[in-house]
Amino acid sequence: MNRAGPILETRDLTKVFGGLVAVDGVNFKVARGELRCIVGTNGAGKTTLFNLVTGALTPSSGEILWRGQNISRMYPHQICRMGIGRKFQVPNVFQ
Repeated sequence: MNRAGPILETRDLTKVFGGLVAVDGVNFKVARGELRCIVGTNGAGKTTLFNLVTGALTPSSGEILWRGQNISRMYPHQICRMGIGRKFQVPNVFQ
């Protein structure tokens, strides 16, 4: 585990579905305690990016690093156990 570097990093992350390039060479770094926002229009690849980071999808190319470890080919349950999770928006009110 590398505590000096970013906690989460993507390097040239790409996801292709047939002829459609949904995520194209995305590079970003998130330091410990830092907040980042992913902004884009509908169809820009934001959900695909999150699905790649959480292991729901496998990258076509590139890397995803968590605390310096390549997690690009790990299963979602393995990634979750490392501390990466996703909470879906539930637009209803408690009963």
